[in-house]
Amino acid sequence: MMKKALASFLLLPTLAFAQVELKTEMFEVIEKQQANGTSKVEWVTPDNIIPGDKVGYRISFKNTGDQPAADIVLNNPVPENTIYVDDSARGANSDIVFSVDGGKQFASPEKLFIEVNGKKVPATAKDYTHVRWTLTSALPAGKDGSVQYVVQVK
Repeated sequence: MMKKALASFLLLPTLAFAQVELKTEMFEVIEKQQANGTSKVEWVTPDNIIPGDKVGYRISFKNTGDQPAADIVLNNPVPENTIYVDDSARGANSDIVFSVDGGKQFASPEKLFIEVNGKKVPATAKDYTHVRWTLTSALPAGKDGSVQYVVQVK
């Protein structure tokens, strides 16, 4: 039996007793200057998001079942009126790939192409429509984790 949970992402645990709970959180991503002259990136509760701001999405997951959850795949769209921030997707123990065609096909960045004026050209982060994480190992019962990415508002 396959359990599925759909929100703005897709989750596919394959074991009958695996139950994975999902939670998506949105943050404003800001850079704060430190007293020593360095800067630090912080994820804070958004107050007022305007064009140019960066928004971080964190998708948390927890196996609430009594069996390991295998073959977990998380798909998240790059929201309309935003651009994916290059190299911002993170997720421990996961393979990360992207789509440039609305989530129909996924590949690593160097294998993604778009058509411009009838010519096939390499895609860039601004062309990404979706981010996909595939967990590389089963999530043990009772364990949790998270993945994340950042976009910039147009």
